[in-house]
Amino acid sequence: MGIGRLIGRLALAGAGAAAAQGIQVALRNSSVAADLERTNFRGRTVSLAGGAGLAVAASVTSAAGA
Repeated sequence: MGIGRLIGRLALAGAGAAAAQGIQVALRNSSVAADLERTNFRGRTVSLAGGAGLAVAASVTSAAGA
């Protein structure tokens, strides 16, 4: 694997991480944020926004890397 290809993959991974975080923040600040909140087994409030953000970011970066 060439250095250029490695740098490209690292840049794509970084872009995917930034996209996942951005989508998660956008979902938590949207009108559907309350619908995405759940209580876990310890009684803490957790959000399902992270899963949606990860799914979208993984799909987009996978398509961009293909």
